[in-house]
Amino acid sequence: MSLIHYIKTSYINNMPLKIVRYKNYGCVLESEESEDPYDNRFFWSFFELNNGKTIELQLVENLKNNKITGISYEFYYAKQESKTGQIHEFKFGNSKPNSREFSNEFFDWFNNLLPAKDLKDNRKCPSSDEEKYIKDFFDKNILKSRTEATNTINLKT
Repeated sequence: MSLIHYIKTSYINNMPLKIVRYKNYGCVLESEESEDPYDNRFFWSFFELNNGKTIELQLVENLKNNKITGISYEFYYAKQESKTGQIHEFKFGNSKPNSREFSNEFFDWFNNLLPAKDLKDNRKCPSSDEEKYIKDFFDKNILKSRTEATNTINLKT
């Protein structure tokens, strides 16, 4: 490793995390209507951090008789690499909420996710620091209005 690469890596790894920009898609998927009292709603948000990584937050609401019984958070890097070297990653677009382009932007990404069996074996999950930082930000700034989709929000760093 070159000295310059080492210095850059050390600097990036030691600077405090900050969100550069984010986009909240709101509730994108939900259970089909049925007689079953149990349902789920799935929400997606994406966060670009100042370390250059983009993280997908998938929030799942578990419901019984239309009342929330639990919420879970799942965090993933929004960039995948297949065993053959194909890269698939989320790109922040300029589409506006509640537009066809907004829906297309999300589903173009979602429908092209690589099957787990095709992913490189060395894939990594976000660090606990990255997860905690994003969860804290989400809970403070988005959770109460999670059903409302947003434009891409650029934050001052």
